[in-house]
Amino acid sequence: MRLARPLAVAVLVAAALSVPQPAQAAVFKHPGVLVSRAQLDFVRANLGNEPWKSAWSALQRSSHGSLSYTAKPRPVVECGPSSDPDYGCKDEQADSMAAYTHALQWYLTKDSRYATKAIQIMDAWSAVISKHTGANAPLQTGWAGANFSRAAELIKHTYGDWPQAARFAGKLRTVYLPTVIAGAPNKNGNWELIMTDAAIGIAVHLDDRASFDRAVATWRGRLPAYIYLKTDGSLPKPPPRSSYDTKAEIIDYWHGQTTFVDGLTQETCRDFWHTGWGLAAISHVAETASHQGVDLYSTAKHRLRFAMDLHARLQLGGTVPSWLCGGKPTRDLGRHFEVGYNALHHRLGYDDIPYATQWVEQSRPVPVSHFLGWETLTHARNPQYAGLGTSATPDFDSDGVGDLLSTATGELIIWNGAGDNTFGPAVKVGGGWAAFSRPIAGDFNGDGISDLVAVKKDTNKLHIWNGEGANEFGPATELGPGWKPYAASLMSLGDVNGDGRTDLGAVHSGTHVFTVWNGKGGNAFSSATPIGGGWAAFSRPIAGDFNGDGISDLVAVKKDTNKLHIWNGESGNEFGPATELGPGWKPYAATLMSLGDVNRDGLPDIGAVHAETGTLTIWNGKGRNQFAAATAVGSGWKPYF
Repeated sequence: MRLARPLAVAVLVAAALSVPQPAQAAVFKHPGVLVSRAQLDFVRANLGNEPWKSAWSALQRSSHGSLSYTAKPRPVVECGPSSDPDYGCKDEQADSMAAYTHALQWYLTKDSRYATKAIQIMDAWSAVISKHTGANAPLQTGWAGANFSRAAELIKHTYGDWPQAARFAGKLRTVYLPTVIAGAPNKNGNWELIMTDAAIGIAVHLDDRASFDRAVATWRGRLPAYIYLKTDGSLPKPPPRSSYDTKAEIIDYWHGQTTFVDGLTQETCRDFWHTGWGLAAISHVAETASHQGVDLYSTAKHRLRFAMDLHARLQLGGTVPSWLCGGKPTRDLGRHFEVGYNALHHRLGYDDIPYATQWVEQSRPVPVSHFLGWETLTHARNPQYAGLGTSATPDFDSDGVGDLLSTATGELIIWNGAGDNTFGPAVKVGGGWAAFSRPIAGDFNGDGISDLVAVKKDTNKLHIWNGEGANEFGPATELGPGWKPYAASLMSLGDVNGDGRTDLGAVHSGTHVFTVWNGKGGNAFSSATPIGGGWAAFSRPIAGDFNGDGISDLVAVKKDTNKLHIWNGESGNEFGPATELGPGWKPYAATLMSLGDVNRDGLPDIGAVHAETGTLTIWNGKGRNQFAAATAVGSGWKPYF
């Protein structure tokens, strides 16, 4: 199996370092605060479909979206505990949300009256606001700053005709940013997380790299101090810079909780409402960072999914164990999960959060609350960064411009890229798809036009659709059944046998056999070549020439042994005996990667995070699938980050 184009496996693992690393956002992308242009283009195309239709109707009926809305700005906003006294607190919350609501309406309708109203609200505040005072001032600044930064970002970068834009940006920098960027390490976690949500949004809007990096670092430190995982040890982590450094202080900070399980949060035993706020803010920061090319979801995904499902299960009537909050938690969970749930379920493909799924779906459409607004509309089943495989951006009509691919509605939809971030009408390629089916693209028949591969949820068959140009597709070639639409290991292997045609690899969900099909042109494939059994459907095998013979080899972790296996490619899709490294690996270790030739000896090397020691390890390839002794690169890594 000769690699004409080696498979590149890029994994962002710096997020798991015990010492936070600078965020690597080379150039800020605009609009890029919570929502992106691509996300909103998807929403515009689906306003007539559910769940976006109902969410859009709710927004249009809202007082926040009325063209008669009148702002109530003031120079000083004074907010006591729980906003009592309230001198401008609720007014600023409402006005900032109204500005964001009108900015959304502008983009989704292209009716300039909504942009004018959003500008009017923001100009009214930037003309007078000078400070926030009172006990609740930091949180108030976070609520309003998060909303205002989203509104300003959309208006500046999609409308543009805003003479006082610099004045508003100046107030974000001088009145809001200094407060929210400072954090609140000794407060309940939702405070610092909401403030960080505002800080990263303002930083992006201001193109402020230092503040962006500082916000990301605060988020990284607060995340494990807010959501517990058993790998943290017997006690939760204390917030960085906080005064909590003894067992008694940490237990008191966690509202008296002494038993800790995956997904428990620092505020669970306070109440579920504030817990939901914390989880929402974690997701918001990760969402904004993702638009800037910084992957925080890989760091947060397991904490978020455990936390969401735990609290949703209890909210939906699940039995409360006696050890949890004295057996009497305050179950007042709000509609706070939409953004994070979309990332976990529809992008990353996690289907093991049934209670979170039920809670999100029955809570739609999400209205407004403080720093949350219209998130069913903007993020429900939104495919940004989802549905694309390991191949390059597909060009289905061969016009030299990348096209957009989605399965979020259950139909495979392609929008023809027309340049300058514009797209032609949607082309639908059959129904029956799962929103998280992760289609991949490649030229599987060697005609120079991208084809499609995905697993249909109604048949569990692997389908290959032959691209015929102009976004037209021939009949599907089916391989199956027994596949799962969320199998993350489905991948284009490139040309692994050197015949100029793309080949396929996947793990069969029924047999757990890793299989390779050799492309033969015309979307025909050779008989499946099984590469051993015992693989997990989400094991993410990688390919590379690890023995230097010019033929691609395979690496994966077997779920039955938790050992890292390297299978020696011997051409013709034949493989020699496995070389084993382990045990202690996990099949879902996203950090398993081919590092390329890191020591410049002409042989690829391997890196992974050991599941038991938490050590990032590199093995130097020595040829014939032999590797030198492991080189440890620091500790404190997580095997699933």
